[in-house]
Amino acid sequence: MDDGGLSPSVEPVTQAGMSPEPRAPSRRDFEEGRLPVWAGPLGRHGPRPCKATAVHTYAVVLLVTRGESRVQHAGEVVRRPGDVHLIPPGDVHGRETSDGEGLGLAFYPEALPAKEGESPLGPLLRVRQGCHPVLRPTVSQRRRLRRWILLVADELARNEPGRDEACLALLRLVLLELERMTATSLPPDGASVSLGRKALTYIEAHCLEPLSLAGVARALGRSAPHVASIVRQETGRTVGEWILECRMAEARRRLRASDERVDIIAERVGYADVTHFIRLFRRVHGVTPAAWRRQGGTPPR
Repeated sequence: MDDGGLSPSVEPVTQAGMSPEPRAPSRRDFEEGRLPVWAGPLGRHGPRPCKATAVHTYAVVLLVTRGESRVQHAGEVVRRPGDVHLIPPGDVHGRETSDGEGLGLAFYPEALPAKEGESPLGPLLRVRQGCHPVLRPTVSQRRRLRRWILLVADELARNEPGRDEACLALLRLVLLELERMTATSLPPDGASVSLGRKALTYIEAHCLEPLSLAGVARALGRSAPHVASIVRQETGRTVGEWILECRMAEARRRLRASDERVDIIAERVGYADVTHFIRLFRRVHGVTPAAWRRQGGTPPR
């Protein structure tokens, strides 16, 4: 996980003749969309240059506990102990130099479905709108954030019944704390927000409607080739790929949280042809929606 550095899980060791115990979910399980939330430690990389950039389809909250990093994220920012770095989905970022450690909390937008007209990204949306991505919480705020992130990591490690519900409840507490911290932050004039960020925000809000590159460009008042070029340049993905990602995210949420038939889910996420939906889902996830649901959104045993 770029700029997440989350420690991989350790496979269980069993004695001969004994059935292996269910393993704790791994970072890979999260990145494949089988977990809605992930938390873990950030490793120390040492004071060396690191110019690689990354773009996630999930959101990341980083709490720096020690050391310092210079990061490219809509310009250069400096992360110091106690800082919180907010990275929305689709935002390009990368380390210039790093000598830091901390805790990371990552989640997919569909983990917390929003009310109509609202974004599940909460305070991270303000970063997308142009607010500074690094916050300086008070000591009490840092302690609360650290405790909740560690509790998410503990829930994942113990892998007990009710794990996802507990993780989502803790995620809500983290986002509420961040909301309080950013409530008075006003984004700059819209002109300072990149076209790519505007496009992603529009796609997230309208992805379940009939939507295409032409529709996104029309809503932004730009030509389709220009929008396509900027989004690809800023995120490494096409407008069509982002529309597909947002629709698949909602499909995963419905498969995980409801007993709706696959054809109903296909229609709700924008596909009238269920066969086409199944083919796209399998291309993205490697299995059909029905098989994904049977796995329960949990790692295989």
